[in-house]
Amino acid sequence: MDYLIEKVAYLKGLMDGLEIDDRTNEGKILVNIVDILHDIVHEIDDLNASKDELDEYIQTIDEDLSDVENELYGDDDDDEYTDDSHYIEVECPHCHETVYFADDLFDTDNELYCPNCNESIYDEELSDLDD
Repeated sequence: MDYLIEKVAYLKGLMDGLEIDDRTNEGKILVNIVDILHDIVHEIDDLNASKDELDEYIQTIDEDLSDVENELYGDDDDDEYTDDSHYIEVECPHCHETVYFADDLFDTDNELYCPNCNESIYDEELSDLDD
């Protein structure tokens, strides 16, 4: 970025050295072009600085989120999730995606919903067709 700032500064110096002013039509155009280039380069420099700050902020948030996830769910090495957990594979009757539910969810009276389409997995109309 510094290279572009230097190039625009060089153009301004060159215009001053050649005594180009805005009294002629060509001079007006050249002066305005260099002024616009100057503004663009400084705006890009400001955007890059803002982007760098946001990148740093996002990195901090990502690290904090990782800490929260580890606190809530534990590390992958924890024995919290063992092979004793059993899952039942179900095909959603609405979106036909295969979804998995812990087997103990079927022991409750709660209705199960597909995580893909949010429709009920067990539809009484469909179960009547099975009879």
